[in-house]
Amino acid sequence: MTKKITVNKSDEAAIIVEKIIESDAKEVILSIPRFSHLAESLSNFHLLKREAETLGKKVLIESVDDRVVELAALSGLKAVNPFFTKSKKQFSDIVAPRAKQKSEESQKAHFIPSRFAVESLEEKPPAPRQRLGMKLFSLSKFWLPSLSVFRRVSWQWVLAVVIITAVSWVLLKELPRADINLVVQKSEWSYNDSILADKSAKVDPQSLTVPSQIFTQKKNAEMRFPATGKKQVERKAIGKMVVYNSYSSEAQPLVANTRFISPDGKLFRLVKGIVVPGAKIIEGQIVPSNIETDVVADQAGPEYNIEPVKLFTIPGFKGSPKYQAFYGESKESMAGGFIGEVAYPTPDDIKSAKARVAQALGDDLKATIFSQMPEGFKILNEATSFSTVSQTVKEEVDGENNFSIFSEAKMTVIGFKDSDVLDILRLRAQEERGMEFKIQASDLKYGLGRADFQSGKMSFLVEFRASLWHRVDIESLKNRSAGRPENDLKAIIFALPGVESATVSLWPFWVGKVPVDLGKIRITVD
Repeated sequence: MTKKITVNKSDEAAIIVEKIIESDAKEVILSIPRFSHLAESLSNFHLLKREAETLGKKVLIESVDDRVVELAALSGLKAVNPFFTKSKKQFSDIVAPRAKQKSEESQKAHFIPSRFAVESLEEKPPAPRQRLGMKLFSLSKFWLPSLSVFRRVSWQWVLAVVIITAVSWVLLKELPRADINLVVQKSEWSYNDSILADKSAKVDPQSLTVPSQIFTQKKNAEMRFPATGKKQVERKAIGKMVVYNSYSSEAQPLVANTRFISPDGKLFRLVKGIVVPGAKIIEGQIVPSNIETDVVADQAGPEYNIEPVKLFTIPGFKGSPKYQAFYGESKESMAGGFIGEVAYPTPDDIKSAKARVAQALGDDLKATIFSQMPEGFKILNEATSFSTVSQTVKEEVDGENNFSIFSEAKMTVIGFKDSDVLDILRLRAQEERGMEFKIQASDLKYGLGRADFQSGKMSFLVEFRASLWHRVDIESLKNRSAGRPENDLKAIIFALPGVESATVSLWPFWVGKVPVDLGKIRITVD
């Protein structure tokens, strides 16, 4: 059977793989339009081919986009242009080299000094100081300031000294200060493909494998459910009876259905044949032997639900010496005799009850496994297997017209550490982009998974995106910058690999050097 799947321009490779998995056809034709996201990378077609081979399906690419046809052919997939065929061209994905280091003049254009040119400041004459007003008084022929004037001048000087001291302490503690902001090179990296979790594997960024762990639990439960069916029944009372032999030391066989009669004429029969052991002779006296067996009433009905009886006779021995020497005794009441309407579980009752028991056991097993699972494990929806080991339905209802189901179930879960997946993807990104880059931010999403619970393996799709920034040794830059003039600082910064632009702020504005104290140098990276 062949099925044709139309691909949208925006469809990612992982979405198309899910459509192939969901299709029940053995041969799938992918109709890919122009300008599809698939044509952005050859790895997308490698993914389609690998997943198709894993599923045992044949995939054919159909597209009017020559690049799609060429990429599919390079990956080993059969591809056709439905309108015409062009001769193949050799091509390769080329990554354009980065532009050369900006010239010294352009670097200076990005460098924003914080000091203000002193020459550009308007010099303003200081405000005229207020003269100290003096209150004069006459003392003989001399003019002298009053005592209140001296008090006021004294407090003003004290206040001024305190303020100047406090400001000087703050300036000495906080100033000078340097703020350096660096803009570094950035690179984006993405991965849309499958990863294998295997219980025998290790974390390997080359083979893209992570170790898996299998968690298994078993539980059983007996639950009761109401029986909704009604039927007319006739039941015979049943019970236990002890049969005695006080006749001789020889054993006496009794066949099934042997009759026993109570003093009031209630007839019961042996359910199966028995052999009553021979009596014992002790000091010339016969000591009766006995055996316990099951008996059933001869007729149905509640009248056979009788109390314990001391003596049941065997009418088959009547007229012989054995009639008095073989007898029975019931030590418990006979029960179960009934004629009338009773409840019973219908097929729908049993089907519904089985589903509810399975649901309850599944929820209980999942809660147990997840509560005992170590922290940090990831469980996908496809990584859980639930099975019923055994199930027994007891259709006989109790006094409340409920029947019961006893069930035993097993759950197996394949898990892996989310951190292991992140580790191999981050390592892969750094290996491809270069170790001089570090991952600043990343995003990970999981797709469909396929689990093999026998081998403990599971393959699953992931969509990973990472933003990588060029590394900068902050502490080394601080040590090299401490105490250096502003022009030297520019040269140091732009000699750093991976720095695209920078902003430096020295404060206050008259400061011309970077502070010697490393604690007063603050470096941020964008």
